Amino acid sequence: MRWVAADITLVLEEARRRLDLSPIAAVALGRSLSAAAVIQRISLKMPARIVLEIIGDGPMGKIVAEADSAGHLRGLVGNPQLATPDDGQMKIAPLLGSGVMRVTREEKRSRYSSQVELVSGELGDDVTHYLEQSEQIRSAVLLGVLPRPIGIAAAGGLLVEALPGTEDEVIDRLEENIRTLEGVSSCLQRGGIPALVTAVLQGFDREIVDRQPLEYRCRCNRQSLLSQILPLARQEPEALIGDDGFCEAVCAYCGSRYVYTATELAAPVEAPPPSTV
Repeated sequence: MRWVAADITLVLEEARRRLDLSPIAAVALGRSLSAAAVIQRISLKMPARIVLEIIGDGPMGKIVAEADSAGHLRGLVGNPQLATPDDGQMKIAPLLGSGVMRVTREEKRSRYSSQVELVSGELGDDVTHYLEQSEQIRSAVLLGVLPRPIGIAAAGGLLVEALPGTEDEVIDRLEENIRTLEGVSSCLQRGGIPALVTAVLQGFDREIVDRQPLEYRCRCNRQSLLSQILPLARQEPEALIGDDGFCEAVCAYCGSRYVYTATELAAPVEAPPPSTV
């Protein structure tokens, strides 16, 4: 079997702080970022970037999580200030509602997307279902976030994949470990991601063949954001430019703020480069 674990505790705390996420929004983004990280890392042909989109009809709206080959993560939640349910349970399925999960693999010259319907909305089951349906991979995916009243105590995920030819008794043992697991959050509370790995892979010899640091890093910059708002400035300049003659734009992925002048927003829109075969 192959396995990959991602500890994104510090990554999620950075995202929570930058995006001012409510506890339930942080849980949703943390599970999604963990899923994107482990999918990207375990792919046989490791893509330059994985984009995981969960689009639901509930009050949470959508979740977007990205992970690239350099270990950079970023993401957003459609409703970042969504209140925790009255019962205090950190269940995101009722807040996502019905919808789809779309996974996009990006390379330098290609982009491939596939999607499945959400089966539970708690994301671990949904990622497992996606891998089985779209990749024909038999796997187990466990995702968890343990929030504090303010901040993140632990967050991450574990993906275990059964390679072709794996004996049934090996899979049975893995399934029994998962079935008797006290819970992902309980493992995280007891000892973070190492405790989760130990519990799920109990009875197996394990070998770590590679490690990679993870960090929250956005790809936005002043020029790229300007190119996105220029078409809007052509249509409704009065809606973007304030009385002081400036326009402020905020990146939805990292909260970075950029200020543009009316002159900059009046610049001609550059035509996209011609496509090549």
